[in-house]
Amino acid sequence: MTELKSFLNEKIRYLIILDDVWEVDLWDKLQHALPDHNNGSRVVITTRDFKVAISANPNMRPYELHLLNNSKSQDLLLRKALPYQTCPTILRDIADQIAIKCKGLPLALIVVGGILKTKNQTRSAWEKVLRTMDWHSDGKGCMDVLAMSYEEMPYYLKACFLYVASFPEDHEISAKCLIKMWIAEGFIPFEDKKTMEETAEDYLEQLFQRSMVQVLSQHSNGSFKYCRVHDLLREFAIHEAGKENFVTVFPKPEGINHPDRVTRRVSLQSDCNEFKKYISPNTRSLLWFGQRNNPLYNFSMNNNEFKLLRVVEIVGVSETELMGIDRLIHLKYLAFRNCGRLKLPNVCSLGRLKNLQTLDLRRTLVENGPPTDIWTIEALRHVMWDAMVDSPYFGPPSNAAVRNLKTLQWISGVETWQDNQLPHLNKLLKLGLDNGCINKPKTINWDVVVHLFKTLSDLLSLGIRGWDIPDEIVYPKAVRNFDNLETLYLEGRWSRNVTLEADNFPPYLVKLTLITPLFEQDPMPQLGKLKSLMKLRLEGFVACNMVQPGSFELRGGGLLSLP
Repeated sequence: MTELKSFLNEKIRYLIILDDVWEVDLWDKLQHALPDHNNGSRVVITTRDFKVAISANPNMRPYELHLLNNSKSQDLLLRKALPYQTCPTILRDIADQIAIKCKGLPLALIVVGGILKTKNQTRSAWEKVLRTMDWHSDGKGCMDVLAMSYEEMPYYLKACFLYVASFPEDHEISAKCLIKMWIAEGFIPFEDKKTMEETAEDYLEQLFQRSMVQVLSQHSNGSFKYCRVHDLLREFAIHEAGKENFVTVFPKPEGINHPDRVTRRVSLQSDCNEFKKYISPNTRSLLWFGQRNNPLYNFSMNNNEFKLLRVVEIVGVSETELMGIDRLIHLKYLAFRNCGRLKLPNVCSLGRLKNLQTLDLRRTLVENGPPTDIWTIEALRHVMWDAMVDSPYFGPPSNAAVRNLKTLQWISGVETWQDNQLPHLNKLLKLGLDNGCINKPKTINWDVVVHLFKTLSDLLSLGIRGWDIPDEIVYPKAVRNFDNLETLYLEGRWSRNVTLEADNFPPYLVKLTLITPLFEQDPMPQLGKLKSLMKLRLEGFVACNMVQPGSFELRGGGLLSLP
């Protein structure tokens, strides 16, 4: 609180929004940290509990959001159902009836609009939707809308939607992680001429079009980066997932009764030992979010438990030790993110996990070193690792078994790589190399990196953190030939003799990050020539006379970030 107050005191004025507050005494706890200098600063609290609003300021009546009238209801419905056109005359009367049925509830209107978007623009198709809205005025209208939208989904989307019940309220869900979990669970089929990741992205897009998920941010290429689920939709998903024994959330939310039986998926969202009695050999996923310091679970205690486990997702545990994790031979997705310190037993061999597709160890310090025996796993597709301070290096994928790798992100130890160790990485789509950079710079074998580049014609994203980067790496001739490369990240120090030239960058570059100290050239005249660039981030260009950012045009509403 003291830190927050000190931070706000330095501001001319501030605006703070506290969204979806349920604690009546929250304002009493917080207001002492919010300085009031009569300078126009404001704090806005949103809540669905009238008592919360009154307790914040008893002398002012809260502003209540009213239900939408018929005209605004129809406008919102049609903007969602027909976003790029006006409503045909033959559908206007039906649209009006559907809007009235939604009783002015914005979420209901948006969800029904998402249903209409998937229907043919005919009276019979829209009248069928109207007939399914035969609800009673018993206060459950919004839940009835959600149930109708869920029933309207094709079968392959229902499992994908129910899976989001596994995540905590207001959790920012990484779209890429969610997609990998869907694939590990077997929700995504093989399709001709498409990868499973591409099919899964289509499924997520369909959920968004139906307003069953909210997109928080997107990558420069338009793909989803983070998404979230509205709290009422999450409540509905938890209810349906519990009823179908699809996912059980612990601790169990108030008002939602899961059947007292074993479950196929467990989501542990705070300290709760109750979940153990629901574990069975049929449990497929274990997701845990929290801050507990003791080991999560000893997987070696019982050979029958977790026999079919496919997904382990652990986020935010400050310190843990996993026993017997290598017994989970059906495991396809294993992630420990933001987990402080992780200890794997010395006898643990992740190389036994022959079905493992994804290993995610980002922002996690593995005490006894990275599990380099994973390079014997033929199914492995994605390896994400952060070279944290004091982290031992991650040895190169020297085994020919890793020919299916798509992602190799922020791998350290590049200084040990040799040409003959990297012949099977030609299918990589995303590559990040880290040799310690500023904290612990190491001598890197740049010749190996140049040789590797020549084999990666399908690469979409390339990142390099390095020290004393030679000219041919800053502008490697091979990179210029990457027709598919969309993202380029370069961090470190390179020669002052390097001259930025637009022609030396990949032709269809969408996102570019350059972080380097003491670079004296004004980069804007050359970078402004990159016709596909939408997002640019520059750091360290402090010694140059840079042109005004306003004179640099980024296409497609892109972003420009300067120090």
